[in-house]
This record gives sequence, structure tokens and C-alpha cells, in this order.
Amino acid sequence: TPAWALYGAKEEGFDPTDTRHRKKKKHPKYTRFDDNGVPTHDQNNQELSLEERALLMKQMEIKRSEIGCGSTVTELKGGEKQIQDASLMFRGMVVTK
Repeated sequence: TPAWALYGAKEEGFDPTDTRHRKKKKHPKYTRFDDNGVPTHDQNNQELSLEERALLMKQMEIKRSEIGCGSTVTELKGGEKQIQDASLMFRGMVVTK
């Protein structure tokens, strides 16, 4: 057994002559939200500026005018359901670090 493959080796079991690729991790773009679903803090848990929040509120109002208040559920082929809710529009956004 080569030294790099032994328990506790700094190479962690990977051949040092091979190129090691690490996956980037996805993190939420926004970490905190107000009662309406508008983000209040960014991925670094820093509070958003009033200008940024106003822009996000405007985007949410546009989305609400498109789909209406409340939420709509559309059943797709195969039983999959698509949910449209303006208050959830920012929750699935991610950044890669």
C-alpha cells in the first residue's frame, strides 16, 4: 500500500500525481427574509441596503401582478406540481463559492 493511501496521510487517499477536482458548493443567495418574503440579508449575512430591498420589493410586486396574490398550483404530466407564489421567488436563488 502506498504511503498516500494510508489512514491519516495528508493526501487523504488521493494519488498526489493525479489532478484533484473539488466541487464548488452552492449557498443561498439570501439568508433572511421579512414577513412578505423579501430578502433582508445577503449570503454573507450582511443586511441589504434600502435601495437593494426597494428593488427586490419592486420585482416581487411585478411578479404578484403577473400571478396574482396568493399562490397557484399547476399539475404537470407525471404528477409533478409547479407552485407559483411571489413570496417564494427569492428563496431558491443560490451562489457558488
